[in-house]
Amino acid sequence: MSNPEQNPSGTPDPYGTPQDPAAGQAPQAPQYGAPAGGAPQAPQYGAPQAPQYGAPQAPAPQGYGAEAPATDPGKTLGIVGLVLSILGCTSLIGLILSIVALSKSKKAGYKNGIALAGIIVGAVLLVTSIVVGIVLLVAGGAAVTDLLEACENVSSGDTVVWEGQQVVCP
Repeated sequence: MSNPEQNPSGTPDPYGTPQDPAAGQAPQAPQYGAPAGGAPQAPQYGAPQAPQYGAPQAPAPQGYGAEAPATDPGKTLGIVGLVLSILGCTSLIGLILSIVALSKSKKAGYKNGIALAGIIVGAVLLVTSIVVGIVLLVAGGAAVTDLLEACENVSSGDTVVWEGQQVVCP
């Protein structure tokens, strides 16, 4: 004869609950929101999911194209280009980097004022440095020509006075 207080192995149940739901108690209904089959299961692929409440989400992007970047992709490059444009010896490099930065920003749909400033500053300083270089070459050439004319009638190694200083002729 079986005792309802014992489980099938014959040991008494310390809590006094029957092991078989059909042994005397009706099964309990699942709580609200809990799955009816016991342990929760992951939704199957393609199965409809429960509606989610709250703010509506933007639809997922369609197609294979890349998403628009959250920040301007040419911003950092534009800053580097502006800094290099300000330096006289690297104005050409700064000009090129600023053009690349502006191009990247335009493709992403952003305006890049820093890159535009780098282009303007780089172009102005590049033209200015070219003009100054040409003027210095012409002035240096004229000075060398003037020195050679002063040494024309003197033998090599002799000194002449040229613009107030003694110079050894080549």
